[in-house]
Amino acid sequence: MERTPEIFEKIEAYLNNMLSQDEVLAFEKEMANNIELQNEVEKHRSLHQTLSDQDTLAFKEKLVTISKKIKKEEKHSVSRSFFSSNWRIAASIAIILGIGSFFWYTFNSQNRTQELYAAYYQPFPAEDITRGETNIDLQEVLKSYTNQEYKKVIEALERQPNINDQYKLYLGNSYINIDLEQKAIHQFNNISRDSRYYENSRWYLSLTYLKLAKIKKITPLLDEIIQYDGIYKNDAIRLKNALQE
Repeated sequence: MERTPEIFEKIEAYLNNMLSQDEVLAFEKEMANNIELQNEVEKHRSLHQTLSDQDTLAFKEKLVTISKKIKKEEKHSVSRSFFSSNWRIAASIAIILGIGSFFWYTFNSQNRTQELYAAYYQPFPAEDITRGETNIDLQEVLKSYTNQEYKKVIEALERQPNINDQYKLYLGNSYINIDLEQKAIHQFNNISRDSRYYENSRWYLSLTYLKLAKIKKITPLLDEIIQYDGIYKNDAIRLKNALQE
């Protein structure tokens, strides 16, 4: 099924009880015969729950601002009632169309970021155990990490009171691979600027944000990586250009 703003607006109207009874019956009949449409409706329901997320607050705030302006205009004199009426109509149209366009843009944007994440993400390569390392648990971590047994890596490293930056990268990557992105972000941010693994931490932090579709957080990181002029510079340039397309 081709995704278009019109389809998205129809789904939003359905979920927000804005269709007539006949339109509802027709839409539900269409859904019954169209699995792809059913899936799209479920995606919309799920995305509604994400509206409390920080990245969608700006959109919600715009709607609140519109509502406040409408109420303010209603308190003005009758001589301005014509303007108020037209403003309410324009605002209503903006809200109805804006919601559909917002979800249409969000879904397509998320699909694009996931495609880029799949293209650019490779786990931080397993290195030889740090010279002088005698901790048996940490030696086993490297084996588990190499075998992509990420839960074992997490269990082992979370038991350690202090781990070096190399193992922070292993832990962060393990978190990414079992969808614990916030914990991954914490690990990558805990690697200091003077560490030999700092550039690695910036790259994997940017990929974590890419997986989460946090575009505004990615660009400054990519700029920093490009300026760092290290092993990830070319990848950072390509990813930045891809995000701007």
